[in-house]
Amino acid sequence: MSERGHGPPPAGLECLVTFEDITPEDRNFCEYCCAPSRTWKAAKMSCEVVEMMRMQQFGQYMDRIKKSTCAAEMRRLLEAGPPEYVSDKHGLPMPEGDTHIETLWYASDGEERSARLEGAPTGAEREALWQSLREFQGEGDTDEDGEQEGGGEAQS
Repeated sequence: MSERGHGPPPAGLECLVTFEDITPEDRNFCEYCCAPSRTWKAAKMSCEVVEMMRMQQFGQYMDRIKKSTCAAEMRRLLEAGPPEYVSDKHGLPMPEGDTHIETLWYASDGEERSARLEGAPTGAEREALWQSLREFQGEGDTDEDGEQEGGGEAQS
């Protein structure tokens, strides 16, 4: 639990996804705690949207890895690595220097919960997945001319 009380949403707050008003009466307000600063901020999305993202972002990442046909997209996905925590640069912006969102609070139930993504591996399991994705991607790395990265012809 946090040592600070959670408050009402800022006046005029609207969900960036659904465009619904976020109000104390609707109890659809979400706050999030960034790490390592432990700064709490008001989400610019309803708690329902944030929870949907928490439940789906890891699966969406894996789907994009499996279905990507764009080398640039694949490089970006692999550089970042498998996501561990819910994120959205517009709806859940973080202060400079923070690395991830650690905790969520939903007005709908008044409870704090982890911002860890559903199904996302952690620690050594995450590192093993990341390494296997990089190795798999490296096996098929070719540029537009069909050459392997680093020169040479692609094997057919």
